[in-house]
Amino acid sequence: MPSPSLARRGRRRSLAALAGALVVGLAIAAPAVAKTAEEWSADGEHQYAAGRLPEARAAYASALEAAPGHFATLCRLSRTESELGELQKGDVQRATRAAAVEHARAAIKAAPDSAGGHVWLAVALGRQALSEGPKTKLALSREIKSEVDRALQLDPNVGRAWHVLAMWNVKLASLNTMERMAANAVLGGVPKGASFEQAETAFQKAIALEPEYVNHRLEFGRLLKERGRKAAARTELEKAVALPPTSGALDAHYQSEARKLLAKLK
Repeated sequence: MPSPSLARRGRRRSLAALAGALVVGLAIAAPAVAKTAEEWSADGEHQYAAGRLPEARAAYASALEAAPGHFATLCRLSRTESELGELQKGDVQRATRAAAVEHARAAIKAAPDSAGGHVWLAVALGRQALSEGPKTKLALSREIKSEVDRALQLDPNVGRAWHVLAMWNVKLASLNTMERMAANAVLGGVPKGASFEQAETAFQKAIALEPEYVNHRLEFGRLLKERGRKAAARTELEKAVALPPTSGALDAHYQSEARKLLAKLK
């Protein structure tokens, strides 16, 4: 028969084991602490910087769920969806681009006097127009111009807004005869002031404000190439390729496009 002291030690061990088991059980049963909106947003920024657009989109969506109507999150989500759509096709692409437009509109509603929402809506509408037919594109061009004008009125130092204005000029100045006829039916004529010269000026402003942004150089180089200014086009495209791919999640994609255009120039 064990001594009283041994029995007491045995009981203490049993109680300690039981307590340990309870602690482990409680730890397993306890729900994980939910991330805050700031933590989800930081995760989105990390994923975006790494070029993982689907993961960035999911993180920003979670941040928005944690803090509905948050202006910066809505802008980041619209930016991400707009760029993600560039890598998709068909109905999935159309849905992603529509979501980018929806979130940019929500950003404007949250902060109507901030340039950011108007910039990202202009960007999202511009990319949405790429999936549409000629008449719808022309109808969207009105809103794109209105939004980019509002953005530049609020803050003339936003490089991305100048980029959108440049592309607006390029697209309208490039209309063929059939498209101009459609413009007469939809818009009452091609909007005045759209020209390649205006596009070049806007690209130069965009580059001056954001010299490290790869897509400014790519699209400006593309315009110069189409205008027959091969030496100047080569200079811009070479700069696009040489820049560090850190200005946006699609930099590698844009640099690949720049290399293809350079190969055609050579």
